[in-house]
Amino acid sequence: MKRAVIGTAGHIDHGKTALVKALTGIDTDRLPEEKARGITIDLGFAYMDLEGSGNIPPPPSPSHEGRGTCLANNTARAKWRVGIVDVPGHERFVKNMLAGATGIDIALLVVAADDGVMPQTVEHLEILELLGLRHGAVVITKKDLVDREWLALVKEDIKDLTKGTFLWGAPLIEVDSLKGAGIAELKEVIRGLLEGMEEGDIQGLFRLPIDRAFTVQGFGCVVTGTVLSGQVKVGEEVELLPVKEVVRVRGIEVHGEKVGSAVKGQRAALNLGGIKTSEVRRGFELSVPGYLSPTELLDCHLHHLSSTGSPPQADSASHRPLRNGERVRFHIATTEVMGRVVLLDKEVLMPGEKGLVQFRLEGPVVAERGEHYVIRSYSPCLTIGGGKVLRGCASRLRRFQEDTLKELQLLLEGDDREVIGQALRSSRNYLLSEEELVKSLNIRPSRVREVVEELIAKGILTTIREDSKVLLVDRQRLESSKIKMLKRLEDFHRTNPLRVGVEESALKVHLSREIPAPLFSLVLTELGREGLVTISDRRVSTSGFQVKLSQEDKKIAEEMERAFLQGKFNPPAPESALGGLSQGSASGGCHPQGPSQRKTHQDLLSLLLEQKTLIEIEKSLYIHAKVLEELKGLVAGFIKEKGSITVADLRDLANTSRKYAVPLLEYLDRIHFTRREGDRRVLHDPVGSRQ
Repeated sequence: MKRAVIGTAGHIDHGKTALVKALTGIDTDRLPEEKARGITIDLGFAYMDLEGSGNIPPPPSPSHEGRGTCLANNTARAKWRVGIVDVPGHERFVKNMLAGATGIDIALLVVAADDGVMPQTVEHLEILELLGLRHGAVVITKKDLVDREWLALVKEDIKDLTKGTFLWGAPLIEVDSLKGAGIAELKEVIRGLLEGMEEGDIQGLFRLPIDRAFTVQGFGCVVTGTVLSGQVKVGEEVELLPVKEVVRVRGIEVHGEKVGSAVKGQRAALNLGGIKTSEVRRGFELSVPGYLSPTELLDCHLHHLSSTGSPPQADSASHRPLRNGERVRFHIATTEVMGRVVLLDKEVLMPGEKGLVQFRLEGPVVAERGEHYVIRSYSPCLTIGGGKVLRGCASRLRRFQEDTLKELQLLLEGDDREVIGQALRSSRNYLLSEEELVKSLNIRPSRVREVVEELIAKGILTTIREDSKVLLVDRQRLESSKIKMLKRLEDFHRTNPLRVGVEESALKVHLSREIPAPLFSLVLTELGREGLVTISDRRVSTSGFQVKLSQEDKKIAEEMERAFLQGKFNPPAPESALGGLSQGSASGGCHPQGPSQRKTHQDLLSLLLEQKTLIEIEKSLYIHAKVLEELKGLVAGFIKEKGSITVADLRDLANTSRKYAVPLLEYLDRIHFTRREGDRRVLHDPVGSRQ
């Protein structure tokens, strides 16, 4: 059975509720106050079934959504199951109307024949336009109260009102809801609209904005709403937003019938486990756990209306410019929250103009790219505009930033390929998974996968694996990162000409702000594969780079090496070695003691370490590589003869002090030459030759 949701719209006392009752047999005014005052205050709900041609009468025992009995047997013949949302028409309850308009597929704009077009007729139509409605009809009620001439004038007013809107040229039906005149014709019009409407795709991720929450004895918390996308099944876990509580769906009813699942385009009542009704309210939303992130910042495209249905006034919010920082009422799905509008591309937004804006809200909301919203002025409370959400964001945007405006314009107008490409280029760490693209861009998972595979095949995207996660990176960003790394290496070589290369870990830290950690390895690997960098002993240099020593530098390096050879197992401290060189050399030369010369000496010391001429035993303790090999021979020979060696043994054997004997033995332990057993050492691997 196909599914759809119809919503009424129009001025107060124009007969919307009576029309719904005539269509379905259900009185949607459920509140005692509504019965007493004779007006609709909150949302009402009904349903009906329609065949592919002709109609099926409504069930004989109408019931409220989520609390009813089983449907009549004749529903098996129905082609369409249609939910109907009846909205209040009073100007004080427009926020309730907005909540009810969420997720409707077809709008019935109701105009009473005796009143004609009234302020909320205009405002409701503007709201339907802002919410992106594309299917609907106009229903003139109370036709029995006027003559044909008056009715003709009302039709002309409606024609003028709908010009340029989605209802221009839409079917116009005259009815008398109390006597049933015209109702059969209206059902045929609805059937025609349903047949011409594309059925919603249920492959998206589940979302249901909550418009009611109540308690059913013996069952607990029940919430209702229109399924905006995807589907939900009994037993599944869903996330309650913006409070981010995970709850379980214990039961589902669609128009009073217990079902195993609810899908896009259906009005549904969900029985939730793990939550109290007092913890849920209109404006909350159910979705797939982890899919939506609450935010107080939304980047949007805004259409500032030329006017509203209220009478023109000099100071009316509907007839003056919208100013930067103005406080507004922000409506999205079933949520209303206060906030301020930041104009990103204009000083002011004149009536009738469109612009790019950021809303800074006073409470969290959840939204997807492309979702429609409406704003109303703070006071007087009038609908002043609306548009589409382009993205939720974590940072405040600066006004009149060219790059930012280009990004937002592409989000507004670009196709899936362009939008996915930009998302990766503008990502803070350049890397996104397919799941993150689905969440941030509101593109269904199958379409994201299709586009990503196409872009990978074309070489526009590439992948990198981080733990069990596959991340995507834009090839353009990757190339930019490679250029940044090469430049950093060239800068290092220029300022450190006596260093073989920079340590990989140090390079990663230096580039952390420009190249995120997961991307660093990919950049380095690609540069190595292309022969642009050399990696040796975890040191990175540009390919072809070689340390070139001057004659003076060679002499200093030789003197330094000689000092460590002569020091043998009592090596000089680095400061002592450098200080001695600063005082003079074996050749009788006198070296300047300035900072630049001292840096040269330090660089030469680092060079000897990088070349493995000197070995770092521990911080600030180095010995010559030849001395280390001699030490290994002494220790191996002693252990083979005596069975083990102690610190005291090494001290005497190497004619050194405990100050050096301890770190020397600990170093041999670290390189797995020896193994400590108590206070003695044995050979780590006694089998085989030891030098």
